[in-house]
Amino acid sequence: MSGGSSPFTKMLDNVFPRIPPFLDMISLQAELLAKGMTVAVDYVSEASTAKFHEIMIIETQARELREKHLDVLNNAFSTPIDREDVLRSIVSLAEPVGSIRVVVEEMEALKIKSDNHLLEMAVVLREASAALKRGFSKLDTTPGQAEPDAQVGMQCLSNVDKIYRKALVNLYSIDDDLNRLRAHADGAEVQAMMHVVEMLKRREIYRHLRNIAGKVTECASVLHGIVVQIG
Repeated sequence: MSGGSSPFTKMLDNVFPRIPPFLDMISLQAELLAKGMTVAVDYVSEASTAKFHEIMIIETQARELREKHLDVLNNAFSTPIDREDVLRSIVSLAEPVGSIRVVVEEMEALKIKSDNHLLEMAVVLREASAALKRGFSKLDTTPGQAEPDAQVGMQCLSNVDKIYRKALVNLYSIDDDLNRLRAHADGAEVQAMMHVVEMLKRREIYRHLRNIAGKVTECASVLHGIVVQIG
């Protein structure tokens, strides 16, 4: 028999609506997050135009996927896990991708070159996001095995914080500028002013990456809560 579902199947769907594959949908968002952070590390390493545009594309995809999944959730009769957890997963997994777009846009606009601290923070974000990708992909089949991945993600902010503090100590080192100013060296005032401007711009990027680490950690907290619920 051809021509679509039978009347009986349609009746059952009306009485017992099918549950959308929310766990697969969330896993897809986690994959996009991991991809975005991987490209972000490449951008910080290379500062290439191609990587910049790739991040723009990934962020657009993540935003569109979030809106699509929220629409499905709003129209769903039931969910495989707590509806609030589905909502938190959809929203939280998209936020770091949007934030990493802001970072690369500001680096481009402010002409900020990479340094070891930026690269180290980006690598931590990449590894934590990869753990989230692994963890969310396990929820549909082996949710209990996702907890180690959640724990890796929950360490993201702490790990980035350590790098952030070291970066600030290095950034605020002004002894050379002060010595040149005291010695009335040629161009000391201009060099000191340029250093101050560089400090302000670079600290802004450091702060953005630290905030992203907080958002990734929040994603991991959501994953942990789901594992506790269904694992």
